[in-house]
Amino acid sequence: MRIRAGWLRIAGIILLGLLLWKLDASEVFSAIKRIAPSFLILAILLNIPQIFIKALRWRFLMLAQGIQYSVKNSALSYFGSIFIGLLTPGRLGEFVKTIHVSHDCGIPAPRAFPSVLVDRLFDLYALLLFGSTALLAGSQQKSKALLFAESVLLLILPLIAILHQATFERIQAWGMRIGKFGKKFFGEGSWLQELRNFLITLRWNHILLASVLTTIAYAIFFGQCYLLAIGLGMNIDFLKICFAVSLGSLVTLIPISISGLGTREAVMITYLGRAGISPELSLGFSLLVFVTFYVAGGLIGAIAWFIKPVPLKEE
Repeated sequence: MRIRAGWLRIAGIILLGLLLWKLDASEVFSAIKRIAPSFLILAILLNIPQIFIKALRWRFLMLAQGIQYSVKNSALSYFGSIFIGLLTPGRLGEFVKTIHVSHDCGIPAPRAFPSVLVDRLFDLYALLLFGSTALLAGSQQKSKALLFAESVLLLILPLIAILHQATFERIQAWGMRIGKFGKKFFGEGSWLQELRNFLITLRWNHILLASVLTTIAYAIFFGQCYLLAIGLGMNIDFLKICFAVSLGSLVTLIPISISGLGTREAVMITYLGRAGISPELSLGFSLLVFVTFYVAGGLIGAIAWFIKPVPLKEE
């Protein structure tokens, strides 16, 4: 099982190697070298306000939960968690924010967890919105749109199941039969119970403000990507860049690669190819997206991680 998991983690890297082998690698790197430095530098620097706005969103969600956490600690924890998240499949490492809040506020980890998960859900649903729009706008095959709609429904149904009291009680009763693990995950004060308690306390004003902050953050994010496209001389409109990057970002959540390398590039090449962009230029653009958000963003996160590392358990 460990061997299979290891192969899954590098599947994306293997795919990237195959893409470079199949395409003209020299043309790919030649396209990257043509990027205007000013556009690349500006795109990298915009990581700071983009991530900071998401940190404010997370802090607001904690306040809605009744957890007091300073802006400074929220920002450092958020930036630092991105450094770890970029090194792990599916960005699961970003949940180290739970450890920070639990340690700094002296609360159980299950209570610190819901705001972290809901914060990630806002990002996920934003990408799903743009991704589904991209499929609907760019495909004449209704089956693809239907398949994506079913995927969205599968993501929404668990939230409905948790919020619906009768359904949740059935899930809880079933989970309690598992034993010690079931009680820890489904019982009173458990991870799932705390998540439900938080979702119930959320009001429309909480959801609205978090949605506004998400919109601002993604406006900056898509603007960064468009700056890269302009710097490369790509003849493409802003909306198509938004669609391509959304689809590429969604597949990075699949835990078969590190930082989405390979899977993101394959999606970018396919989507941008339909917009008339050459595979080599599409691959170059995707690799620049990786450098801007994963390498540069990871370095910024590493600085925050150095200032505020994940606390070790006290003996």
